[in-house]
Amino acid sequence: MKNLFKFFGFVLIAFIGVCLFNTFTFKSKQVSAESFEQIAISDSVISHLQQAIRFKTISYDDSLKTDSSAFFKFHDFLKNTFPLVFEKLKVEKINQLSLLLHWKGKSMGNPIVLMAHQDVVPVEDATRNEWKTDPFSGNLIDGFVYGRGAIDDKGSLMAILESTELLLANGFVPEKDIYLAFGHDEEINGKYGAKKIVEVFKQRNITPEMVLDEGGMITNTKIPNLKKTAAVIGIAEKGYVTVDLKLNMEGGHSSMPERNTAIDGLAEAIVKIKRHPFPAELGTVVNSFLDYVGPEMPFTDKMAMANRWVFSTLIKSIYSKTPAGNASIRTTNAFTQFHSGVKENLIPGEATATVNLRTLPHTSDEAILDHLRNVVSNPAISIEIRPNKTSPKQIADVEHPTFKYLQKTIAAYKKDIIVAPFLMIGATDGRYFGEITPQVFRFVPFKDLEGLHGVNERISTQEYKEGIGFYYHLIKDYR
Repeated sequence: MKNLFKFFGFVLIAFIGVCLFNTFTFKSKQVSAESFEQIAISDSVISHLQQAIRFKTISYDDSLKTDSSAFFKFHDFLKNTFPLVFEKLKVEKINQLSLLLHWKGKSMGNPIVLMAHQDVVPVEDATRNEWKTDPFSGNLIDGFVYGRGAIDDKGSLMAILESTELLLANGFVPEKDIYLAFGHDEEINGKYGAKKIVEVFKQRNITPEMVLDEGGMITNTKIPNLKKTAAVIGIAEKGYVTVDLKLNMEGGHSSMPERNTAIDGLAEAIVKIKRHPFPAELGTVVNSFLDYVGPEMPFTDKMAMANRWVFSTLIKSIYSKTPAGNASIRTTNAFTQFHSGVKENLIPGEATATVNLRTLPHTSDEAILDHLRNVVSNPAISIEIRPNKTSPKQIADVEHPTFKYLQKTIAAYKKDIIVAPFLMIGATDGRYFGEITPQVFRFVPFKDLEGLHGVNERISTQEYKEGIGFYYHLIKDYR
């Protein structure tokens, strides 16, 4: 027994020693950079953004509702607001509404692509009274520009163009070619905008060295237990899969109900699916994220992330507690539609439900169906995947010079900031460029964005002006 205690004591000491060694050798991956030289940015840029928001470039699921004239008027506004851009760069219209601008560089080599989208989501009539101002007014209130598109994504689009106009006014010519790609239907899957732009790149054998689209942001609140400001760069994005569940059973009069009805059976299935989520995973992208944020954490958190071989369950538990954290480590599901019945006293013979899944990279359709069928455990319920799905495979290499350059640019943009790769939980137009280059990144230089797809979408005028400076230096210093 004494020898047994000695053995377990030795194992414990060795375990603690290994954990401490891994923790103290868990070195920071952050880079230092001199702060940007400040550039003079006129207050006119705020007026330009306000005007951009007033164009109702709304994307609807029903394409017949889309007002093409709003996009054409927006194009005319851009041409008048940025005369040097539209004079010096080659401008193409893709499918009439998307814009592709080509800025010729000094030398040959693979170009970079800066992306944004022109379209915005509609505003729900039921929420209009909750807005501080008309959602398409672009009004300035307490240092914020309000309106649909302020952050998603006209803020980025206008900042890119403002920075380009400034550089052209200074006689700047980029070292390599630069493309500005502004799709018109990102909010309804980008099939006729970004996808067609990528087809043009394929036809012309153009392989971008780097693509930067919307996505990650600067945050003080989104990373559990991190006490520092962080910039998260999407290096991959989750897939989009919609699944329909349907159950048919004999209906009848509500005065003589059977023990179980179609609604009962489908409701039970929904509860089971919610109670048995997809398993949590620390995959390639999440592990990369932990490699970058872990060394910046308080000691106990740092120890856990430095020793994932033993603390992975704890890490998963912590991240599962917040919606954003949970979405980064597992395929999520959200029931968005439920249909059944036509009359209050008639038991329906059919019930259907729709669940939208955001899938981890490389999740197969078979894995999705196997999980749902095993959880539901009711062969009478049909479970089918809709064809309008995305399964992005692209994951950017954080060791590539393009990521290092983006990291250094952000470090120069904001002092004492932690830069980390992460898994983009929403869909972006950037996924289409993932077909021709792995180095697709998702980041906007704005902090803790508010009102995304919701009420009181807004952007700080200070953040917006600083964001123009970010794009200005990102373009100017790229080699």
